[in-house]
Amino acid sequence: MKHILLTAIILFGASLNAAGDFAEDFQAAKKLFNERQYEAAHAAFAKLAESAPNARGKAPSLSYAAIALGRLDRYDDAMALAKTIESAPMAAYTQMTIMDDGRKFKELAEAFKDENIAAWPDAINYQGFFMRARARNVAGDREGALSDYEQCAALAGSDERKKFEAMTNAAALHHALGDDAKAMAIYRDVLAVYEKEPGRKGIWLFPQTLLGATGILLEQKKCDEALALLAMYELKTEKEKRNVWDFRILEARGDVYAGQGKKAEALAAYREALEIQTHESYIKRVEGKAAELEGGEGGPQ
Repeated sequence: MKHILLTAIILFGASLNAAGDFAEDFQAAKKLFNERQYEAAHAAFAKLAESAPNARGKAPSLSYAAIALGRLDRYDDAMALAKTIESAPMAAYTQMTIMDDGRKFKELAEAFKDENIAAWPDAINYQGFFMRARARNVAGDREGALSDYEQCAALAGSDERKKFEAMTNAAALHHALGDDAKAMAIYRDVLAVYEKEPGRKGIWLFPQTLLGATGILLEQKKCDEALALLAMYELKTEKEKRNVWDFRILEARGDVYAGQGKKAEALAAYREALEIQTHESYIKRVEGKAAELEGGEGGPQ
């Protein structure tokens, strides 16, 4: 299940005029939630919702309780509880999170197509735009998804990880919609941050951004530029620790070499990728590329 950032809910209730041990109990319940003890978390937050000193305490408690129910595969109960939240933005946010968790993307896109997410509190509005963007993209509304990703990036503030994720998703949509110049400009803006601050490279978003940019360069036959970008990624020196991203970077290198007509280099990259244990569909794809080269039919075009 994809991770959904829930810090926003805490921020939404950050000005709680907490009575007694409410704030401490809230953090204890949140710890259960973060540890994926959803049954216990639901019970704890449901109890907190009853004892909350004010509406700002009750809303996030009900939100967590509802999302926990959703993650226990109690979708209908979760949605019903979410709809009881008095704060309209928090109620909508919670429903969207439950639907996003449940991969009900088309339903989410339809149910919240007219939602005024921009009017939500700053702590959650960008998250709402991100979820609706993903849902719209799955539903086939690329233009709507692009607009929402751009809104998310503009509103994400200090949540730079979500900002960059929204930016790279927007870049992919620009590419899909035929604007490669805009897509590359966005990819390069994000990659410039990683180049300036190498410590950020430890997450999946970095190689995903690289692959998006190099894919466009390969289509444009700009193979030298593509290889230069791929060189930003440092393969793990201990081969047994390589993962799916090492695999995909090696595959991309093979694709670029094949595009240059460098059969030996392409095969070497593909074979090195195939030493990594990863998704069967990825392995079969690269095996097919290697077999095609070995058969003398040329490489990826």
